[in-house]
Amino acid sequence: MRHPATQALYAYWNEVRGERPVPRRLEIQPARIAELLLDTFILERTEASTFRFRLAGTRVAALFGLELRSRDFLSCWSERDQDMLAHHLGAVSEFGRVALFTGEADVAAGPVGSLAGSSYTFELLLLPLVHTGHAIDRLLCMLVPLDGNAGGRVKPIRGLRLHAAETVWPEAHAETGADRSERQLPLHPHVRMARIVRQGRRQFRVYEGGREQTRDADKSEPLA
Repeated sequence: MRHPATQALYAYWNEVRGERPVPRRLEIQPARIAELLLDTFILERTEASTFRFRLAGTRVAALFGLELRSRDFLSCWSERDQDMLAHHLGAVSEFGRVALFTGEADVAAGPVGSLAGSSYTFELLLLPLVHTGHAIDRLLCMLVPLDGNAGGRVKPIRGLRLHAAETVWPEAHAETGADRSERQLPLHPHVRMARIVRQGRRQFRVYEGGREQTRDADKSEPLA
């Protein structure tokens, strides 16, 4: 985690969790994280691949420039990223793992000379919570810009793009080999063209033809 705010929120969540895999929603005390609330929001899992905004901090609402309550979180992302995100959010809910994303936010066009019309990078943290019963149906989230001058950009955001996704397993968290193998490296731009190959507890993405194409290119290049 690169941003001090995401580090602080994770540390608090981990403290509340104690020895359990996941803490309860009502155990999160807003007063304990008052300085972080502007950048936090809570998602509710209403269906297998539907995560809707329940609450959103003032700064998060300003980032998007619209009413977020009941809006589908995945609709804020580019279409090519939605399947990947649905997979990760589902795994957070199913296994109680923590997800850490980095991405890029496109800023809507604004007045000439403003910082709008460009983009900035951000860090997104998703922490699982149990609301009622035993199912993980809430996610405590934080979205913070990693660019120091992003706060001066004109809002709203036009959309979000995913750059990298990573799994964070809290200490003493029960996990299976299949779950742990899904730790993600920075996303390849053609990730959906890769085959997934599992070997024991390890998982690989296989891209067809890369090595052969390189050798062919080497053969066709004249020697100096």
